[in-house]
Amino acid sequence: MNNLTVAYQGGIKFEAMAGKHNLTIDLPPEKGGTDAGMAPPDLFVASLGSCIGVYVVRYCQNAKIDAEGCVISLDWRLSDDKKSIAAVEVKVRLPKADPGPRARAILEAARSCLIHNTLHGGLNVDITLESAR
Repeated sequence: MNNLTVAYQGGIKFEAMAGKHNLTIDLPPEKGGTDAGMAPPDLFVASLGSCIGVYVVRYCQNAKIDAEGCVISLDWRLSDDKKSIAAVEVKVRLPKADPGPRARAILEAARSCLIHNTLHGGLNVDITLESAR
């Protein structure tokens, strides 16, 4: 199993550590944070977008399609009760490419990314508590 640690840094700020990489997570001031990093929902959606980007660019590289300048734009909204993300709209932009008949395959590559598959596969999350007592 892979491991990632998220450690409290004070205020509402956390640091995520995976291997040799660190990432700051925080909330904007209007939600009690200092805006030192992305908020958790933005980071979640960014994970989806970057995963889609990796799969699209890899497909394009293998198919000799120009992926330079590739941008993945994601618009998302909360559910009415604000307890979950209800929808994400993803746009893949390849400004220097004309994929022609391979457009469908590029979209299939995007839809086959690990994070997209996880969201559609019924992720099991087990949460336990360890404390001083």
